[in-house]
Amino acid sequence: MSDDKSNRTGPKAYSSDVVGKEEILKELRDFVTLMGNHEWAIITLDDMQSVHWDEEGDIDYQDQYGGEIIKQVDDGDTYAIVIHNVWGLPVALASKNEDGTWQGIGVVEKLRESVAQMLIEQDQS
Repeated sequence: MSDDKSNRTGPKAYSSDVVGKEEILKELRDFVTLMGNHEWAIITLDDMQSVHWDEEGDIDYQDQYGGEIIKQVDDGDTYAIVIHNVWGLPVALASKNEDGTWQGIGVVEKLRESVAQMLIEQDQS
């Protein structure tokens, strides 16, 4: 999500220790709570994008796809985005700040099911 109006934050890597996992989950939970104040645009990646999303290499697909998604949904009314892969799991979250910039947070593979549950709980509250 490297668009001029975006700022990616969040866990860079998954820590296998419990403390690291809990800290990352708390950061994600806090982000989901912030998003809860807005209607969400839910975007689902296609097959190819879903496979590319987690690839490491010369191309940062998360940045590329995230930036394009923000450009498409930044209509002045959308303030929160959930990006799912083709398998229905959240891979990234984004929220528009009061100053009009976007803040995104990636969801590491090992935590996607936990974040999916957080999103369901937030949506029901």
